Order: sequence, then structure tokens, then C-alpha cells
Amino acid sequence: MKKILFILIIVLAFILRFWRLGDYPALNADEAAIGYNAYSLIQTGKDEHGNAWPIHFQSFNDYKPGLYFYMVIPFVKVLGLNEWAVRIPGAAIGVLTVLVVYFLVLELFKDHRSLGLIASLLLAISPWHIHFSRGGWEVNLATFLITLGVYLFLKGLKNPKYYMLSAITFSLSLYAYHVAR
Repeated sequence: MKKILFILIIVLAFILRFWRLGDYPALNADEAAIGYNAYSLIQTGKDEHGNAWPIHFQSFNDYKPGLYFYMVIPFVKVLGLNEWAVRIPGAAIGVLTVLVVYFLVLELFKDHRSLGLIASLLLAISPWHIHFSRGGWEVNLATFLITLGVYLFLKGLKNPKYYMLSAITFSLSLYAYHVAR
């Protein structure tokens, strides 16, 4: 029964993040800049300002960490320059965050599988998380990487091989969003 509930929660998270993804919310300037920079990197190997494969992207006089920009590149290459190409990585990461929260709570409270279901359900329906999962925003990627890093760190307490994966995940979060620093 709990496996069915878990699957239903993941399906709900998927539907809430992917339904009419190209329509809601309206494409904003930051997302357009991410898509254009990904397109520019595909075409020229340079961003909109002529910088070759930058780590940080200048966008409206704001310097954004580049990990999400690079995640968008394969989607722009395959789907073209559109809302879906910019948003699919964020929506997928949003669903994966719901999955990771389930396993994180299981790691913290081993005998209470119901808590994992409750936590993942609450994240799956959280208006904040749905909003940031449906747009091309870096905060969603950072949330996923930090949550995954904490989970891997806790796994590393029992098996040290997870420490390296945790360190890599936390390091990647530094290139996802400024708050991670």
C-alpha cells in the first residue's frame, strides 16, 4: 500500500510540474536569457556577451551561476529555443527533489516510512516548490542539490563511499544558485 502511495505522490508531483508547462507561468526575462545563452553556446561556444563557456553568466547586470544554463543546452539543442526547453530541466529536478526528500526522511526516521510519504507529499503540493519547479530558475536546482547532498552525507555516516558523492553534490550546488554559498 505504501509503495502505491509513493508512486501516486511522484505521479502527482510530475503532473503538477509538467501540466501546461509552456503556458504557466508566463515566460520571464531571466528564463529567456537562460534559453538564449544556451542557444548562443550551442551556436558559437560563447554567451550573449562573447564570453567563451563562462562559469557565471551576466544577465541584466546580474551574474548568475552557470549550472542551470548548461543543463538547458541539450534541451535547446533537441527541442529548439522555446519555453519547454528552458523549463523541462527545472520541472524534472522538481520531481526528483520530491523523490529525494522521501529517501532523506527515511534515512532520518527509519522506522517511520509514513513520515517519508507525508514529507514528499507536502513538497509535491507545496505552492512555492511547484512555482519554482515550473520555471527555469536556479533556486530549484540548488534546492535539489543541497537536499541530495544532505541525504548522501547521512548515507556516508554508515558507508564512507557516499562522502565523496555528497561533497561533489554540495560543490555543484555552489554553481547552481548564490544562496548555496
